[in-house]
Amino acid sequence: KLTHLDLSSNWFEVEGAAAVAGALGQMEKMTQLNLGNNYLGAEGAAALAGALRRMEKLTHLDLRNNELGAEGAAAVARALGRMDKMTQLNLSYNDLGAKGFQAVVVALGRMDKMTELDLSVNNLKAEGAEAVAEVLLQMDKITKLDLSNNDLGAEGAGAVAGALERMDRMTHLNLSNNDLGAEGAGAVAGALERVDKMTELDLGYNFFDGAGASALA
Repeated sequence: KLTHLDLSSNWFEVEGAAAVAGALGQMEKMTQLNLGNNYLGAEGAAALAGALRRMEKLTHLDLRNNELGAEGAAAVARALGRMDKMTQLNLSYNDLGAKGFQAVVVALGRMDKMTELDLSVNNLKAEGAEAVAEVLLQMDKITKLDLSNNDLGAEGAGAVAGALERMDRMTHLNLSNNDLGAEGAGAVAGALERVDKMTELDLGYNFFDGAGASALA
């Protein structure tokens, strides 16, 4: 009957993941699950994926800081594709890269109830930003988005900006530490003009210089 479970910061690694998977496979009523900070790696993610696929009622899932990489992302994607009730998902600090994020794109596109998404610290770069933009266009209920520390650059900012300008429910946005520069700042500024519900915006450590600051003013 368990609906909420927090197993974060237990350093399961692969061996622990297999044991946890056996228990989770019987918890089909679970709605909120936190497995963050367990260093699962790709092998651990694969061990858990079978159990996660049975948890179709999940609305909150935290997999932050598990060293998933592209291979682990592919394993998790097969489970995420069945979770169409998801409203909050944290995949931060997993070094997904553009390839890894591409693996979860289809699954995320089915999550049309999503309100909070954290993809920070995943080395997405400009290529990954384009995939993120495609997904965001299908998530019109998003209110909180974290894309910080992904080295998006001006090109990535331009890709994301095209989606942001259509997300009129956005209240919290973090694009800090992405080396946006003046050009990227200008792209983001143009998008934000249409996002009138924004209450929290983080654009720190982006090296705008005077031209970028003027664009945002």
